[in-house]
Amino acid sequence: MGTNGSRYILNKSGTISDTLTGLMWQESYSYPENGVYLNWFNSWDYLAGLNKSKLGGYDDWRLPTRLEIQSIYEIEKTFESRGRIYKLHIDPLFEFSYGSCYWTTHTRLSAALGFEFDLGELCWYPQAGECGSVRAVRQSMESKVLI
Repeated sequence: MGTNGSRYILNKSGTISDTLTGLMWQESYSYPENGVYLNWFNSWDYLAGLNKSKLGGYDDWRLPTRLEIQSIYEIEKTFESRGRIYKLHIDPLFEFSYGSCYWTTHTRLSAALGFEFDLGELCWYPQAGECGSVRAVRQSMESKVLI
């Protein structure tokens, strides 16, 4: 377990390790770094930049699957920023400033699947729509976690 009984470990490298799933997450995400939402296509350029700079010493960062992004959704958590409480259900260890939708790897025709942390819902958005952010992940979630 992480510090204080949390399932997460805040690494000093800008990453967070999840002791439950074995995934490593980017502590930050694309919106506060770029100040804009990304479309699904541009999310791959963002990931290429993370891999080139070797975030945390790794160059295998990618978009999460829908199950992986849902694994860090925590219904009982809210997020406090600048003295205000937001209904963004994610552990406060993860940086969160604005925007609640994250892109996943899943696509259908010209749409890509995003996960909304305020509502806890999966939504299909146009791949060219600038309406999502990227929280990169690496490694694969073990299937036994899903059983």
